[in-house]
Formats: sequence, structure tokens, C-alpha cells
Amino acid sequence: MSALLEKKAAFTVNLLIEAACELLEHTDIHELSFKKVAEQADISQRTMFRYFKTRDDFLDALTARLYSDLALPDVPDNVEDLTDYIATLYKKLEAQPRKVMVLLSADLLPRIIKTSAKQRLAALEILLSKSYPDAKASDIKKTAANLRYVMSASSWRYYRMYFEFSPQMATECAQLLVKQAINHLTLQCKTVPISRGQ
Repeated sequence: MSALLEKKAAFTVNLLIEAACELLEHTDIHELSFKKVAEQADISQRTMFRYFKTRDDFLDALTARLYSDLALPDVPDNVEDLTDYIATLYKKLEAQPRKVMVLLSADLLPRIIKTSAKQRLAALEILLSKSYPDAKASDIKKTAANLRYVMSASSWRYYRMYFEFSPQMATECAQLLVKQAINHLTLQCKTVPISRGQ
């Protein structure tokens, strides 16, 4: 494929994903169809099928775009920074509630779990292993899983939507769980965590 054709393809794909994002501002994900997206983008459905063979292909691309747009922070390099990380993470989620709710839908959440969620869990396991070199692998795994859960949009949604906590209260609850998880690991090792900066 020539460079010009590649640019045209990238432009068309971007146009279709943007059209879907616009529709999702007032449409539920299960109502999103190739027909609606093509109409919104002012492109034929036939052209859309050229770039996305199946609905799954399209939803994969849409999920990647929506998740990227959230611009969530990476897992920090130091255990000591995890509570501040929660505040930053929840602030980002708070700023884009509609996008978060779309990503938590049954159509998109499994795609997030397969990719970003597993990557964040792995990053937390690496951070904890380096910070607590004497810890048992099972303690690292359990602590990382608990931290990963509280550092998720699902936890944020529970605090904000189901418990009806204020943004500050939601953040403080999540920070408390982070501190408790780290304290537990510290007690298991009976050591102070090693800072990655040291």
C-alpha cells in the first residue's frame, strides 16, 4: 500500500471512530450500528466494511480510542506515590464520566480487561516485587490484585454512583484501601519498602 493510500485509510478510520464517539455522547453502545456510524461520518456503509470486517473489529478500535482519550496516568515508580496516584486517577475519571460509563459497558469492558487491566496489574506486581524483595510471591500477587481493583473505573463508579459519595470521599476511600494493602504487605515482610529511586 502506498503512503498516500495509507494516509487515506488512517484518515477514514479516524473519521469513523470520531463519528462513533460523537454518537456515544447521547447513544448507548448497544444501539451503535455500522449504519448509524457511517451516516454520522457521511461515509457509505460499504466503505466502513472495507476498514472493519466485523463489529468486534470496530469495537476493538473504538475501545482503544476511548481508553486512550481518558489519558489515565501510568502506575507510579514508587510505592509511596500510590495514594497520590489514586487522587490523579480518580480526578481523570471524574472529568469524563460519560466516556468511563461507555467503557464499563458489557460490550467494551471485556476488551479493557484483556488489555489495559492486565498491563496495570503486571506493572503493580513489578513495582511491589522491587519494593518488597523479601515478600512471598503470593502476597505480592494478592496485594497487586487488591490495588489494581481499587485503581479501576469500576471501583470509582461504585463509590460515586452506587454509594453516592462525593469525589473527595471516593478518593479518600480508595486511598485508605491502598494504605491498608501496603501496610499489610509491609507487615508480612516486616521491612520498609525499597524506593525505586534509591
